[in-house]
Amino acid sequence: MKNRFALMLALGLCLSLVPAFADEPARGLAASATFQYLPAGQAYDPEVPTPASHLGWEVGTWHVRHDALVHYLTRLAAGSDRMTVETQGYSHEGRPQILLTITSPRNHARLEEIRQARLAPGGPPKGAPAVLWLGYSIHGNEASGSNASLLVAYHLAAAQGEEIDRLLDEVIILIDPCLNPDGLGRFAQWANMHRGRQTVGDRFHREHLEVWPGGRTNHYWFDLNRDWLLLQHPESRARVRTVQRWRPDLSGDYHEMGADSTYFFQPGVPTRQNPLTPDRNLELTREIATFHAAALDRFGRLYFTEETFDDFYPGKGSTYPDLIGGVGVLFEQATVRGHQRDTSRGPLTFPEAVHNQFLTSLSMIAAAQAKGTALLDYRREFDRSALQLARQDEVAAYVLSHDGDVARGHHLVEILLQHGVEVHRLGRSVSLRGETFSPADSFVVPVEQRQYRLVKTLFERRQEFVDSTFYDVSAWTLPLAFGLRSAEVPRRDLAADLLAAKVAESSQPAFELEPASAEPYAYLLDWSAYYAPRAVYELLREGVGLRVAEKPFEVETARGRRAFAAGTVVIPTAGAEASLGPRLAEVGRRYGVPVDRVSSGLTAAGIDLGSPSSQVLRQPKPLLLVGPGVAAYEAGEIWHLLDHRTGVELPLVEGSRLTGVDLDRYTHLLMVDGDYKRLPEETVEAIRRWVRRGGIVVATRRAARWAGSQLLELDEQEAAVAGNVGEGRRPYGDYDRDRQAEQISGAIFATELDLTHPLAFGFRNAMLPSFRTTTHVLRPPADAYSTVARYSESPLLAGYASRQRRNQIAGSAAVVATRLGRGVVVRMSDSANFRGFWYGTNRLYLNALFLAPLVDSTAPWR
Repeated sequence: MKNRFALMLALGLCLSLVPAFADEPARGLAASATFQYLPAGQAYDPEVPTPASHLGWEVGTWHVRHDALVHYLTRLAAGSDRMTVETQGYSHEGRPQILLTITSPRNHARLEEIRQARLAPGGPPKGAPAVLWLGYSIHGNEASGSNASLLVAYHLAAAQGEEIDRLLDEVIILIDPCLNPDGLGRFAQWANMHRGRQTVGDRFHREHLEVWPGGRTNHYWFDLNRDWLLLQHPESRARVRTVQRWRPDLSGDYHEMGADSTYFFQPGVPTRQNPLTPDRNLELTREIATFHAAALDRFGRLYFTEETFDDFYPGKGSTYPDLIGGVGVLFEQATVRGHQRDTSRGPLTFPEAVHNQFLTSLSMIAAAQAKGTALLDYRREFDRSALQLARQDEVAAYVLSHDGDVARGHHLVEILLQHGVEVHRLGRSVSLRGETFSPADSFVVPVEQRQYRLVKTLFERRQEFVDSTFYDVSAWTLPLAFGLRSAEVPRRDLAADLLAAKVAESSQPAFELEPASAEPYAYLLDWSAYYAPRAVYELLREGVGLRVAEKPFEVETARGRRAFAAGTVVIPTAGAEASLGPRLAEVGRRYGVPVDRVSSGLTAAGIDLGSPSSQVLRQPKPLLLVGPGVAAYEAGEIWHLLDHRTGVELPLVEGSRLTGVDLDRYTHLLMVDGDYKRLPEETVEAIRRWVRRGGIVVATRRAARWAGSQLLELDEQEAAVAGNVGEGRRPYGDYDRDRQAEQISGAIFATELDLTHPLAFGFRNAMLPSFRTTTHVLRPPADAYSTVARYSESPLLAGYASRQRRNQIAGSAAVVATRLGRGVVVRMSDSANFRGFWYGTNRLYLNALFLAPLVDSTAPWR
């Protein structure tokens, strides 16, 4: 009897459709398709407002806007002693991210006590309520989840009876009704503005074909379901803060997939589960799957499990919980992308899609109650085994150093702390594998901690895999992504004095420029600091005169004699309208960029400050090409890097409008991966003329191939990898596996920089880890001086790449800069800004923005 109500929630729902449009013009569309979602025979409190009473239409008639969703759920919580609402954070566009906490009034009265007991050593006490987290529509145009959340919240707030009371005593339900407020808002507007009185299912109907970039992504066109681990966006940081505060026992992540699909729920492909996830997790997922199957069976809905989707990359909503002690479950509903869609199985309506998400939400609630004891036992064992595994691990800790670039070190430590990872300052200097780490710029992450599995997945460099097919990337090693030196501390070398004070929080570092009684001859700004480009852009925009040294030098400064690398920014004070000291002191404090004073332009070694080997810096005025045919993710990465992190004004211009643009207003044309064959010849010729007059093109991936052939007139500049894999006869059934085995699903490779090249200024180490997601190869050019970066002969550092792909990439070019007339064409084989967290290679892209004018001709002299 204890679980009867829980099972009823999963199984006892009924479905009915009633007539469509009413006669009243005022209600018209709003009265269409009333869909009975709620369980038959369930009593509800008539004083609790239904979604329809608040919205003015039944759920599924229109796509709910984010503001309407927030307003209804806030009103619902205000009148219920079962429910509270809080704001977790705000999206880029300022939309609130709300969280509903639903449980019995008795649990609400001691909610903080329950939460803290869950996080205590030993885990949740026996008999404690299980915690279930339900998150909806992290992809904004997969809207059935957010619309279903209205019904789930209403049901839990209004249902009456002893069994719902018992359920709410035994389970605490956290509902995040919209994981991507900006994307959902964009899509709801699109879908609603194209809905007529008659719903149209034709897949070519404009309602189903959003304009670029669509509603899937957040404001900056990032896929937030890849950001759980990386935490580059406010939506993700707020969400993970909640998840870490509660560490839910069971989590549901609601998505959509292709319209001709059926319905998917986990488990996924068993061989593609993250190896750090305990086997018991898969067993529990299979047990919980029976609840979803029963709910969908009752209505004859088709579904599948253990195919297509996997649990490998832990940066998604269904996999992140698996590495912090919970069980994550992915749900994928066939998409409608509007209000009705013709499919291979017949018409699919939006209400039906919403109903499926509602059904499996209730089956998750039922499972959380029925499996509560097993889930809590699993949590306690997860924590116990984590410490046991840590003590058996040959690696006792990881040391990492920012080598003076405090901003990159800060941002990496910030991510670790947000994940609840324990980080310490390094207690003393230590040498590991021939590298020395100093306490001044190093941190230690011990493995013996509750977050052992997260630590391992963030630091390991795995290259061996049971299955070579990946739904997402195969590597995400944080120190490599940030370009920081790191090393493993063997257990035999771990000593107590290596661990100094625990880092409680990480704040934006500051550099203090001491006040001076008089203005110096010049100031020197360290270009290697991560936020130096932001500081330089602000100064250039304010009209401050800046030069960049193309060769190293040593000079006496207020801090003593110091060596300065090529790329150092020289700021002469002669001719300045006002004292530069206060402004540069502010730059140092705000961005952590070291600034030095010098009293003379005569140096102790190397070039003098007025040398011909220093060039005037000009304010970059880039234009980013966007629109149909352009890879929105990569365009968004560059938009985010320049606008959000660097403060650069960046016009976003569609390729179809480029013909009417006066390119001479811009210094740079930024082109990301995409299909540029649609550019008219007159536009291509205009770009060629503009480059020859001094314009700079920065092109990545397929755009790099286009630039090579169309601007530089090179033949077969890249070796395009295509065709069927294997020789001779192969089983047809092996095609998908063979094809996937030869893909590069996101792996980390070693590149070798030419540190004398202007586009490598600011780097201190010639070995630079870079991220690849493509099989396209950029061949080294005939001009041996124009290769800024090339892949090493043994390039794979972490992740999966077949031997054939590794051999093709080895020795190939990563970045090539070619002078064309008075301009420059910069070609990159892959993105330098992957998912916003690849801090280590951001500088390559920013150097192309600020320093490409320094690239001179390297024409043959023989």
